[in-house]
Amino acid sequence: MRLFPAVLGLILLAGHAAGQGPGDKLYFPPCPAFSEAYVFDCYHGYEEVSAFVHAAAEAYPDKARLESMGRSWEGRDLWVVTITDFSTGDPAEKPAMWVDGGIDSDEVVAVEAALGVIHELLTSDAPEVAELLATRAFYVAPMVMPDATHRHYTTPVRPRDTTLRPWDDDNDGRLDEDSPDDLDGDGMALQMRRIDPLGDWVKDERDGRAMRRRKPGDMGPFYTLYPEGLDDDGDGRYGEDSFGGVDPNRNYPGNWTIEQGGAGPFPGSEPGLRAMLDFIVAHPNIAASQHFHSSGGVILRPPSVPDLVLPASDETLYLELSRLGLEVTGYDLATPVYDWNWPRGTPNRKRTQVWRNQDGEVTSPSLTGQDFASAPRSADERRAVVGTTAYPAYGGSIDGMYLLFGVLAFANEIYAMGEDLDDDGDRDDIEQLRYNDEHMNGYAFKEWEELDHPQLGPVEIGGWRKFGHNNPPPADLPREVERNVAFALLQATHMPRLVLGDPDVEDLGEGVYRVTVTVENHGFQPTELAIRERQGRAVPVRVGIEGVEVLSEDDARELGVVEGYGSAEASWIVRGSGRAGFTVRAWHPKAGSARAEGRLR
Repeated sequence: MRLFPAVLGLILLAGHAAGQGPGDKLYFPPCPAFSEAYVFDCYHGYEEVSAFVHAAAEAYPDKARLESMGRSWEGRDLWVVTITDFSTGDPAEKPAMWVDGGIDSDEVVAVEAALGVIHELLTSDAPEVAELLATRAFYVAPMVMPDATHRHYTTPVRPRDTTLRPWDDDNDGRLDEDSPDDLDGDGMALQMRRIDPLGDWVKDERDGRAMRRRKPGDMGPFYTLYPEGLDDDGDGRYGEDSFGGVDPNRNYPGNWTIEQGGAGPFPGSEPGLRAMLDFIVAHPNIAASQHFHSSGGVILRPPSVPDLVLPASDETLYLELSRLGLEVTGYDLATPVYDWNWPRGTPNRKRTQVWRNQDGEVTSPSLTGQDFASAPRSADERRAVVGTTAYPAYGGSIDGMYLLFGVLAFANEIYAMGEDLDDDGDRDDIEQLRYNDEHMNGYAFKEWEELDHPQLGPVEIGGWRKFGHNNPPPADLPREVERNVAFALLQATHMPRLVLGDPDVEDLGEGVYRVTVTVENHGFQPTELAIRERQGRAVPVRVGIEGVEVLSEDDARELGVVEGYGSAEASWIVRGSGRAGFTVRAWHPKAGSARAEGRLR
């Protein structure tokens, strides 16, 4: 059993004793500098991320180029690193993968995983990594929403998933006027509970530290729950209008709706998100993406909403890569966003999902012979209320990437705190509290303690701390980084990639020849997803011939979509002198370009 500090406040005291300034991290010491032997057991603040990516690009100029794709609401640079073997060609002509971290400001383990991708690609001497860099490109943005993330490290508040655009959450005409407060001085603004005969909550009978919704027949005592803090604006509510309020992961175009909580004033309104979208539009070679989040130990994929039904071939592609993702990460569940814990109370054992059973085997009805397209969802399965805090999630990143750009997008909910003791595909509060007690020495949960609140009177303050629950303790960071880096690189190997076979030349007489070439896709992913064909936006694979006179109608051919591990043929009637050389070139934005040389004979 690993032993963790029982009271996270000890770390706070150690930090203050070391003379930390107001912009420094409250909870952890400074991280070491980038190095080949770097171990990811430290959480990086914004300035440390900036130093890391600059040092990485300077150390590996043949593999990495650093740029700012824009600025955040508060003016911080949004760094993105382009990684490839530049000696093997222009990254724009290689199939590429997009990786980002930190879009949700309190999910800081995501930043470490993105930094881990950068580190592995640059420092690994594995032949598989060298092959990836020779034939593919990566665009990695490790901290895409740095403003609120900075506050996660430097203030007691656990930020919502938000940008720092001021927002009137409670519609009282004021902006960001009522944030949570650290009332008991432990360095974190957590939760308050107060006995209230009209309260909606009771202590869970399985463990009184957890709270559950009040039901008919409950005998009490009953409680009202609040964020820890004061009623700063005198409206009888607490912490209801904290800083920001626009959720960047509900602000993507694609299936944005004003009815979604946190959606913002219009799709793509936030400068950080707009910078990402502009970058992605300018890089049509992006074929796949991973968006790092926390927590749950879950691999998420589209659809995120009830009214998006994927074409059957895209579902099959997602299911197969989900299976591979579970195998390489060791996680227990891969699921569409919409089906994760939805409808509430249903087990994560749906036919759209892939899971690991208690014997450790990865399984799914859709991977064991059931025809996916033959079993459409019922109306009840697809019914949900827009704008609630539960799913569906309109305006999310992975649906946006899939719908807008035809990108095969996953979102990894990094770190599974606790154990799924009842094998329902979820870890509830009771299972997590048990794990916290037995394996973490109380690190993740602050026990409820009484406090005389100046406005509410007697309350108790406690709950899940900022680290340990949805972000792992530093000692567990290396494993989480390693497994998610592995999945990102694995997915990259399955992106589409064009390869040309040797041209076949047939002599037709009198200096006329037929040249035939086979264009192969060496990736599991097709050159275009089926959603692009449904939209009428699929770009065909094109192939052309140069160096000889083409007698056929065109010297360029359109071959349509080349399926995963598939091929297509093109041929031309040409004229040329014997032994004349020619070049065939095939290209596609998401599958790269390929060349083959030949001679007439």
